[in-house]
Amino acid sequence: MTTQETTENANGGNGGQLVVNVIAVSALFVAVVFNLVLLSPEVRGGIFFFNDTVLHMLLIDMAVEAITKGQNVTDPWQGTMNMGTPVFHYYQHLPHVAVALVHVLTFEAIPVVTLVKWASYLLLSAFPLSIYWSLRRFGFSKLTAAMGGIVSPLVASLDAADLVELYGGLDYDSYTTRGWGLFTQLWAMVLLPPALALGYRVLRDGQGYFWATLLLASTFMSHLMFGYIAFITLGGLTFIQLSRLDHPRSIPAVMWVQWRRLMILVLLVAVVTSYFLIPFFLDRQYFNIRFFLEPVLRDSLGYSAVLEGLFKGSLFDFERLPSITILVLAGFVLCVVRWREERYLIPAAIFLLWLLLYFGRSTWGPLIDVLPMSRYIQMHRFIAGVHLGGILLAAIALAAAWRWAISRTQLWYLVPVLALTLLFLLPVYFERRSYLSDNAFVVEETREALAAEDGNLSGLFERLDQLPPGRIYAGQWGSGNWGEQYRVGFAHMFALLYTEGVDMVGATYHRYSLSSEVVQNFDETAWEQYNLFNVRYVVAPEKQKFPAFVKPLQKFGRHNLYEVETSGYFDLVGSDLVFEGDRTDFYPAASTWIASDLPVAKQHPAISLGGSSLAGPPLPLSEAPSLIPLGIPSGPSSVGPSRGIVLSEDVGRDFFVAKVDVARESMLLLKTNYHPNWRVTVDGVTVDKVMLMPGFLGVQLTRGEHEVRFEYQPRRLRTVLLGLGLLTLLLIPVGERRAPAVSSWIAHVIPASPIGSLKWPKRTESRQSRRRRRRR
Repeated sequence: MTTQETTENANGGNGGQLVVNVIAVSALFVAVVFNLVLLSPEVRGGIFFFNDTVLHMLLIDMAVEAITKGQNVTDPWQGTMNMGTPVFHYYQHLPHVAVALVHVLTFEAIPVVTLVKWASYLLLSAFPLSIYWSLRRFGFSKLTAAMGGIVSPLVASLDAADLVELYGGLDYDSYTTRGWGLFTQLWAMVLLPPALALGYRVLRDGQGYFWATLLLASTFMSHLMFGYIAFITLGGLTFIQLSRLDHPRSIPAVMWVQWRRLMILVLLVAVVTSYFLIPFFLDRQYFNIRFFLEPVLRDSLGYSAVLEGLFKGSLFDFERLPSITILVLAGFVLCVVRWREERYLIPAAIFLLWLLLYFGRSTWGPLIDVLPMSRYIQMHRFIAGVHLGGILLAAIALAAAWRWAISRTQLWYLVPVLALTLLFLLPVYFERRSYLSDNAFVVEETREALAAEDGNLSGLFERLDQLPPGRIYAGQWGSGNWGEQYRVGFAHMFALLYTEGVDMVGATYHRYSLSSEVVQNFDETAWEQYNLFNVRYVVAPEKQKFPAFVKPLQKFGRHNLYEVETSGYFDLVGSDLVFEGDRTDFYPAASTWIASDLPVAKQHPAISLGGSSLAGPPLPLSEAPSLIPLGIPSGPSSVGPSRGIVLSEDVGRDFFVAKVDVARESMLLLKTNYHPNWRVTVDGVTVDKVMLMPGFLGVQLTRGEHEVRFEYQPRRLRTVLLGLGLLTLLLIPVGERRAPAVSSWIAHVIPASPIGSLKWPKRTESRQSRRRRRRR
């Protein structure tokens, strides 16, 4: 029993304990049932997707196929979104693999779409339990932990109506159908509080490495940003123990202990996740870091906007009474007043740390670079840390009144506290109910629209399945493109096509490949771009106009299907230029190339990233915009004599096969994204591959007929590191049991280090030592 619980029961005895239990259970019951009831439209009736859940659905389908084929599920090829990318190579994937495993282990009895929706529904509903459990592990009473549970669903943060589209917080808008559909972040949101609680136990007591490592690694592999937040938070919490020191001379020793434990924890998590981290680092040159984001999304808002948003209520109570904001600020004051009690410093430290970091680069400038990887992260997503700290502070403020009432001798003191609680929380719950009612309306309207057009849509999807392979275009994101308004209910047409598993170009739910930024500039009026990206089919609303080469094929109600003649997934091209440089120089070079006449002339310069050399003297990629000639004549005459023909092509999830008749030495271009894990064979012999503009695969061919096979194969290193990580995780409990012996050995071998000044566990005195001591 904690000190708080002892105080709560001091005047009430067993009766006080009973009251606390009733209040705690009631609070958690209200929070969880509120979620279960009002989120239920997410899983009732037909299931569909039109936010980021589309991406996660595709990734789970990809993982299922990898498992059933006995392939490496941690690194398959995702080939239906903008020329393909090995998404798991660079992206968190624990939730996808977990859902895929459940689907396979249940003999595919439960559809993947059902598993995804139910997983989201149950995790979001159970978040109050995560907060409760974590507060208990931080040392707070049942009452405080239960108050954390009851306020956890109530955060409502800033959105597009006020400034810009911010996402990534702990509110419903990040996860619901009406919102962003951040499926993996939802897993990380539930895992983060327990991971911090157990991680802090390691810092404080030096115990519990196994569970802390498991939860931190799971948080990291569920969402990289939340894993980042977890470790930065633990780094900040290492300073809490300093507040309890009576002598400044103890600071170095205590800090050494705290940081040593943190570094051990970081190292353990790094080893467990090394199967992901090391390949990511080795192949980082092929990961796009030039996301075209609003500066405010990358660098955050600045101190002025953040503080104004906090005190106006936008961070916790957007467009409603600032009840949660008041509780957060009151909780912070209570924590400051009770700063000598260790547990009260934890919520205050979490909130203050992330509030300061949420100011972002626009406030801290170069100082923010002290944070690891600060140049590559979206700092506006630090709002998740602010929300977590705020929920914990609000719990403390709300529990303070209840704790006072329970400590009285008469139960009637509970009545005004209950009234005060209802005064604060009922308006907030009503607002959240209104939000979820609007969410249910979006779901129902879209279901009805899909049902009304079911016949036409089914006919369209069946026709696309029967047609020869080729990519499909159904518009782009953004208000300037017709694809943004082309919807069925609230669902974009391109989202519906993605969920059918067809190969798409245009609107994308990620931009991890180098060519993804180039595709966003797709020109609907230029045939050469249709051919370059193998956009063979177009699905558009009936009134949309296209050039003559986009030929009508069939009509399905208000949906028109068009066809464009292309060379397919392969083409024979020339490559007379060689560029070498860094990924940061790729987009300017590729965008200049695609705007030139070189695509029409079928001239695709070779590109080397990361210092590997290609045949021929390389030119600097950074100078490509000025070196790529712009005056090459366009038209068929510029291509020169025929290079040959592609006799046939075979397309699979992670392989492409072509039979070609080459008339003169040429490059065979595969119109999919380059990655080092592609393996290429020509007539059964493994050959070297190259990257060709605009980021595609290429292989040099001599004259004659050849059969060329491209297949994506993850390195064996990934499997080896995965085994090493799992073995390390299993050995952590053994290492913890042997920790006293290891500590003693270190203290004996390195007596002059700071370790030697710490109080290590006493070594067992040997029999010979005892005999010598007795003789003296």
